[in-house]
Amino acid sequence: MKRNLIHNLLLLLVLAYTTSAQLATSPEILKRTFSETAFIDRFIGSYAALAQREPSPKPEEIKLLKELVELIPKNPAKATELLEAQVNSGSSGMMQMVLANLYFQAGRLPEAADAYQKCVLDYPEFLRAHKNLGLLYLQQGELDKALTALSRSVELGDNDGRTYGLIGYCLLNKGKFLPAETAYRQAVLNSPKNLDWTAGLAQTLYNLAKYEEALALFKDLAAEDPDEQEYWSLMVNVYLNLGEDTKAASTLEIIRRMGQASPENLALLGDIYLNQQAFSLALEAYQEALKTGDGLPAETPLRTVDILYTYGSYQLAEQLIEDVRVRYGDSLDKEQSMKLLTIEAGLASARGDEDAARQSLEQIVEQDATQAGALIELARIYYKQARKLRIEMAPGDTDAEIEISELVQRAILKLEQAARHQDFRLEALTEHGQLLVNETQYAKALPLLRRAYDIKPGTNLQSYIKRVEGAVDAQL
Repeated sequence: MKRNLIHNLLLLLVLAYTTSAQLATSPEILKRTFSETAFIDRFIGSYAALAQREPSPKPEEIKLLKELVELIPKNPAKATELLEAQVNSGSSGMMQMVLANLYFQAGRLPEAADAYQKCVLDYPEFLRAHKNLGLLYLQQGELDKALTALSRSVELGDNDGRTYGLIGYCLLNKGKFLPAETAYRQAVLNSPKNLDWTAGLAQTLYNLAKYEEALALFKDLAAEDPDEQEYWSLMVNVYLNLGEDTKAASTLEIIRRMGQASPENLALLGDIYLNQQAFSLALEAYQEALKTGDGLPAETPLRTVDILYTYGSYQLAEQLIEDVRVRYGDSLDKEQSMKLLTIEAGLASARGDEDAARQSLEQIVEQDATQAGALIELARIYYKQARKLRIEMAPGDTDAEIEISELVQRAILKLEQAARHQDFRLEALTEHGQLLVNETQYAKALPLLRRAYDIKPGTNLQSYIKRVEGAVDAQL
């Protein structure tokens, strides 16, 4: 009778602790574990079988334990204070355990850790002390220590599926996928109705590239709990690894219709559509991603803009650029800003808007004079505008002549600047030489063209140089 009373008292203390403990730093999949009634029932059911292997309170401590059972739900702080005054070096391990639980419950984790460690040091086979110490380490994110403590709990006879599940969680997060698979399989075997461990096993199988088995489990999980977005997202990853992009897109559309699509989900959907060259659908997904939240890095839509531009989907690219400008504004870094301006310049040129292209290119070289590609393209625009103005000018229009001369000189200056960069030297020299030829400055053009030929000899350039040499002779 006395033994049963002691058991009941201690179980009530355990119950009070377990229902309130939360692993705040862990994913929701773990938080659920410590609040389920089934977990408490399982814990209570296992205690009686292990009671003889764990320290019992001393007879004089039983009265205090009775008081604590009534006091803890009402005033845990007072209960802690009362227990602190009574616990000393001569106290039983069970009293230390209860005090450790109260510390843990109050968020006094360093003190709880000390108390649990004393328990397991004095009583190496104190199963629940090892287990609760493991829970505490999980609370602190110390997975190695948590794994050691929980594994010791299993060694001492803990067959709770949740303990195996938590061990699996530690191993999974440490990248130890093979032992994680073993732990999760045991967790599923012991707790077949707990979806969390099935999810852990599925994710582990995914990391082990056991995609077909992982997919089957994710489908089962989604059927059991269709509102859990994580299952669908992980299913997407499996489909992508199986090369089934269309099924991945369909699954992402399910998440989208659920109203649970993150910016990352939508960007991924856009990527898939982009890869399938379904550009309108891709644009729609990216635009929604930009409006959904702040989690999407600017590099993602910028990359998409670049691809749309490369594929000639100019109108779609311009729509996305507008959204990028609105979403990120001045938060773009220098490299990102340069990339966007370069694409904008290309788009402007494609639609024949030389003024807009010129404006974008001028912003680029103003920010970074080493952008040789932009320098060359800007030179082309300057010279094109000069030639157009020359054609349209009225005879004797001095102002037009001055403007033409200035545009030509600007073009030459940009080409000279570009030629200083080795990767663009050939293009810049060739472009400069051709400009001078068009201006009938054949003698000035020859050295530039010959330098270009020295960099990269070619039949076409050689023939062009010979024609220019002939023009020089003719001028003489």
